[in-house]
Amino acid sequence: MPSYSTARTIAAPFTLKGTGLHGNKPCSVTVEPAQSGGLRFLHAPSGVEIPALARHAECDLTLATALSKDGARLQTVEHLLAALSGMGVDHALIVSDGGEFPILDGSAGPWARAIARVGLRDLSAPRSYVKVLKEVRITQANRHIAVEPCDGFAISYTIDFPCRSIGRQSLELAVTPEGFLHELADARTFCMKRDIDMMQSHGLALGGSLENAIVFDDDRCLNEPLRFLNEAVRHKALDLVGDLALLGAPLLGHVEAFAAGHALHVELAKKLLATPDAWTMETAQMPKKIGQGAYRPDSRTA
Repeated sequence: MPSYSTARTIAAPFTLKGTGLHGNKPCSVTVEPAQSGGLRFLHAPSGVEIPALARHAECDLTLATALSKDGARLQTVEHLLAALSGMGVDHALIVSDGGEFPILDGSAGPWARAIARVGLRDLSAPRSYVKVLKEVRITQANRHIAVEPCDGFAISYTIDFPCRSIGRQSLELAVTPEGFLHELADARTFCMKRDIDMMQSHGLALGGSLENAIVFDDDRCLNEPLRFLNEAVRHKALDLVGDLALLGAPLLGHVEAFAAGHALHVELAKKLLATPDAWTMETAQMPKKIGQGAYRPDSRTA
């Protein structure tokens, strides 16, 4: 079980602005503290609130994670969700001025550092977890993803690309706020150079550049140096953390993935939730009260 048991929110609001990866339009997002309700999005133009839950994920998740409800649509939410979940934020209201989130530098680092800068605040409620009781697995051709019981949240992720510039990369990591910040948050999104024209012909990646994405050709990376030797698989693990935030509560389980992506990540969340005997909602034990009934919150923050 993770080392803290109270639910948490951010201690103060913050705003980040930038350009959308696909639409290439200016966009702004403000993250506000919340006492309850989990992670929730507010599409400001329509006033529609979209809970960060797998049932609101769209079917086509090839290049990014998008949520929709009542005609409102939010695209490329995974990096912020990864930062909130990875840094241990349980409740927050995320207000977007449009339909796409800023890509920033292509990683979750700016979001995670903004969270670290404002700090976290303990709430009076206990933290709840989705605890895995038995394995749930999805296999599609040569790709697969599975989750099995574990006392914490752990990831084993492998990618295998035919090009020499990426090749086969693997990562094993116990996901904690400190581990997320130092091992995953700064890993940037990536693509193959030969795919750029195809994406842009479909109106995608119009805001992409070497400033917000790693671009590989068959033999080399076009924007070296990389932040990590295995930055590509680290970014896949980052995406997984964000996509599994759609479970609605932190995960207690070990996820093993091979050549997966957004669609399989979200499909795993949906299949787990749809398998009642594979999981339970576990509530952490609150810390004991000290002295005259005064509650001493855990002073540690991400």
